[in-house]
Amino acid sequence: MKILAIRFARLGDVVLLLPALSSLKRAFPEARLTLLTGHRCTPIAELCPAVDETFAVDRVAMRDGSRSAALRDMTRLVREVRRRRFDLVIDFHSFRETNLLTWLSGAPVRIGMKRYKAPYLNFCFNRPPVIEDKSLHVAAMFEKAVETIIPLAEAVNKFSRATPLLQGGKWLCIPDELKHWACQIGHNPSRVAFYIDAPVTERIWPPERFAAVADFAIERWAALPLVIASQQRPDLVERVKQASRNPNELRVFSDLTVPQVAALIASARVFISNDTGPMHIGPALGVRTLGLFSVGYPEHFRPIGPKDTFLKGNPIEKIETADVIAIAKEMWVTADPSLRC
Repeated sequence: MKILAIRFARLGDVVLLLPALSSLKRAFPEARLTLLTGHRCTPIAELCPAVDETFAVDRVAMRDGSRSAALRDMTRLVREVRRRRFDLVIDFHSFRETNLLTWLSGAPVRIGMKRYKAPYLNFCFNRPPVIEDKSLHVAAMFEKAVETIIPLAEAVNKFSRATPLLQGGKWLCIPDELKHWACQIGHNPSRVAFYIDAPVTERIWPPERFAAVADFAIERWAALPLVIASQQRPDLVERVKQASRNPNELRVFSDLTVPQVAALIASARVFISNDTGPMHIGPALGVRTLGLFSVGYPEHFRPIGPKDTFLKGNPIEKIETADVIAIAKEMWVTADPSLRC
């Protein structure tokens, strides 16, 4: 059996889909599960044991390129999807173009999520839509979509509805070579990781406050802080170093691949992050995670580990350093102290 799951958007959306894909794989253990997603998200999806294959598309290039090039690329995509003859297609994204792609796949079973107050092409599907519920966490909404498919498998498979989301288990696996690389950074087995970047300024907690939390971790726990930002914002890690009382004790990074970011987070005992895609990597690896929110919706996008939590301030500067430290202290004491790598 061949299954195609479709989800584009940003890194965090794809990470939050992985528990549902794990549930789907358990329902159809003999199936080959393919994820169609954006080319920037495939590296993290490839770390998920439930995903047998990733299918990458540069959707932004299609949108912003010439009309003829976009038409050529879309035609090629449709032909490739049809060639693979999927038995089941699930549209977790549910834009018009993904609705149409689901229909054109020719799959015998086609299911889609109907986004809240958004267009939905009913004729593209032959199963009732899964209605988006804004009161649910995004990951729970994805699980709900999978639950509509499970009865198709129950005739031949005994399916346990216990999921990584409920168990707090890991649903990403770090390759051994990346684990080894992460463990070579410093010699301190007690690490605290910080992701200090975000796609918009409103979601960036001041780097000077991350520096204060890192100093606390160094001076009270003898911890090794791992300070991470994107390739586009190396200035943020420089601000942390300049504000720190212990700049030589920090390990700073702004030029990592997504799997390398995941490996560093996996080696940490506690992870503190702005509201952005990498925040969701912590729960996916079983690392205690604190998310810092401002304009986002933590009820819908919070870290989903059973012992994870979040703080919110709007503007984000309203989140006090003392409050972050207080939660970090509780997490540090209760987290598994064993070296993860």
